[in-house]
Amino acid sequence: MKLKKVSKTLLPAMLAAGLLAGCGGNGGNNAAAPDASAGANAGTKAEAPMEITWGIHLQAPGVVENSQVQKWLEEKFNVKIKPVKVTDASIASGEVPDIFMLGDPANVTAYQNQGVLMNLDQNMLKEKMPEYYADIEKNNALFQTVTIDDKLWAIPMFIDLKPYDLGMLWRKDWLDKVGITKAPETLDEFEKAIYAFAQKDPDGNGQKDTYGLTGTATSTWSSGFYSIFGAFGVEPTMWHEKNGEIMNGSVMPETKEALAKLRQWFADGVIDPEFITDTQDSYRKKLYNNRIGVIEEQIAKGALPDAATVTEMKSLNPSAELVFAKNPKGPGGDGSWDWGVKSNFIVISNKVKDQPEKLNKLFEILRAESTDEETINMTSLGVKGTHWDFTESGATSGATQFKAGFEKAEERDQAGIRLFSLGNITTQAYREKYSNPALNEAIKTYSSAPRQTDALLFSALPSDGKYKNDLTSLMQKYFAQIISGEIPLEDFDKFVAEWKSRGGDELTKEANEMYQAQFKK
Repeated sequence: MKLKKVSKTLLPAMLAAGLLAGCGGNGGNNAAAPDASAGANAGTKAEAPMEITWGIHLQAPGVVENSQVQKWLEEKFNVKIKPVKVTDASIASGEVPDIFMLGDPANVTAYQNQGVLMNLDQNMLKEKMPEYYADIEKNNALFQTVTIDDKLWAIPMFIDLKPYDLGMLWRKDWLDKVGITKAPETLDEFEKAIYAFAQKDPDGNGQKDTYGLTGTATSTWSSGFYSIFGAFGVEPTMWHEKNGEIMNGSVMPETKEALAKLRQWFADGVIDPEFITDTQDSYRKKLYNNRIGVIEEQIAKGALPDAATVTEMKSLNPSAELVFAKNPKGPGGDGSWDWGVKSNFIVISNKVKDQPEKLNKLFEILRAESTDEETINMTSLGVKGTHWDFTESGATSGATQFKAGFEKAEERDQAGIRLFSLGNITTQAYREKYSNPALNEAIKTYSSAPRQTDALLFSALPSDGKYKNDLTSLMQKYFAQIISGEIPLEDFDKFVAEWKSRGGDELTKEANEMYQAQFKK
């Protein structure tokens, strides 16, 4: 089975929602020792600089002209860079950069459908980027996510230890107050704790103004309450493999069981009634401000003493204590939403295929951004001692930190740091050298990955553009109404029937065909 071209109706919705998706940074937590030979020829001067249009990092808000990093790259590789911000409108108008990143297989498929991308031979990647290819071929299914009509249309990036995996961040002082001596491990223990938070006045103000938890019912891609659904063995909107068949988590029987549990919690006053409109930012504030007692949080933001959410709690509510824990184990196991090994994707403009010298230059830069420590550090961290340094004084490897004045990404953008980073194109060796051992250990301890991830690695199905957004909205509406008690639990069966009739059956057929052709081991 060949992955067919995606309908043009896919483009507006998916590009708007997904262009900025994916995982940014230089691997964030991970990094390690490069092959210095990668940039050995970078200093060779051509007669005149080669002009390159460069789509800046997809998470950066805008272009900064002639930055320090841009000038450094131009000097090192004898190029003249024109940095541009990639948008749906710019691509539609024909302004396609020579090289840029995309955040999702659906974006790659959409742009390939417009004819703006160059197809890439895996043998060419192996020849031009041998060190990185040796790493990526260990996750060979990643190539399948961006293979269309038997051709590869992007260079996939991977991530192994994911600092953004989710665990549970508890108010330890509240657990102590209600007589619970350890962070809950099972769904039953979780339930006992959140009921106590709602009923036993854990903040001690004599008022009934606390809840156990809240959610994000209108997340852009799924349902919220990921760890609770995970305890029943499903994640709504994900494709799951069960007994050799692919089915969507939104309509599986286990999802109805999870909804019944959430519905009961809401009826008993345990779930904050504002869960329908809450976001990750708002539920963090509620944790800080004594309204709820537990949230789903990224391991990097909650598991270590100096993590962002822990630090913010200390500054806003100094008497509070937090403790990080695994996702609760229920009848279907444990887990939360997991993006899997997929990271972002690098694509090259179709017009470059007729410019072999430029293509060679792009791969020279790509290999350097993958394996050359100097290039990777300059584009993702900046100048050592000025912009960043190792966390441990005198260290030559390990965790890094940005220096004062450059802690925020927007501050680093002014120097061009991040704008020209190609993120997780780095080799495993580089990641290991620059990783934070404490964070690595925390991820290994608390992450439930890859038990709850997409069986198709979030690949775009041919009919996604016709149905996916509508079905996600339909799911969110029904689930919010079921949890809040607005409609009966039995209406889940109506939802399933409607989901199937409004395109779900067609997507399920396509998902099974793709799985059999491209992902079944």
